[in-house]
Amino acid sequence: MGRIVDILLFKKSDKALQSFLRSAFHISTRRPELYREALRHSSSLNELNKKIKQSNERLEFLGDTVLDSILAHYLFDTYKSQTEGELTKMKSKVVRRENLNRIGEKIGIRSMLEVELGNQEIHESMLGNALEALVGAIYLDKGYNDTRNIILKFLIQYGLTETIHDEVDAKSRLHEWCQKNKKTLTFEVLSHHQNSGASLYTISVKIDQSSMGIGTGNSKKAAEQVAAKQACESLMI
Repeated sequence: MGRIVDILLFKKSDKALQSFLRSAFHISTRRPELYREALRHSSSLNELNKKIKQSNERLEFLGDTVLDSILAHYLFDTYKSQTEGELTKMKSKVVRRENLNRIGEKIGIRSMLEVELGNQEIHESMLGNALEALVGAIYLDKGYNDTRNIILKFLIQYGLTETIHDEVDAKSRLHEWCQKNKKTLTFEVLSHHQNSGASLYTISVKIDQSSMGIGTGNSKKAAEQVAAKQACESLMI
């Protein structure tokens, strides 16, 4: 009886998965196990099922690379007058964590995630990570050319052109880059002067204790933005 119940639940989850894939990416699959893995957070694995199941971390690694390749190809073909640095900045706007998290939320990844966090809430970054893992699953399922067409249509549907031309403030870009690359970001006030009631701050931005830029402004926020912009230009993000 228990085995029959397990099979029925499995078929039900497959049906929900196929419905999700049609709604989000306009695709179907004969390899649902790939997509279940893409939606499986590491918190859902215990010592026993680690031997028979993978979390989505490996697919996330693959999907991140495939997504970069698809966007690089698209931007190279579409924006023929842009320099390498400008194309890099355009790509970074699309793959930045905040944007992927936003899209992941919109397509309903939160309700599809296999996750065990107890009383903790699902962190937004899990949605963006799972979205990258889904790109990896589509690539293994469909091959590069079909994946490129599927993902470009998908990204266009969720504001690709608008995102490319959106101006993201430098401090947010830098913060996201440091998170993605596991770097420590700090802002240090070097000086603060008052002149006729007006403040002037000088602030240094450091990544892993290395100074990457110095900014001045009439407020801490303004000085931090100037310093962050210098750092972003240096890192080409």
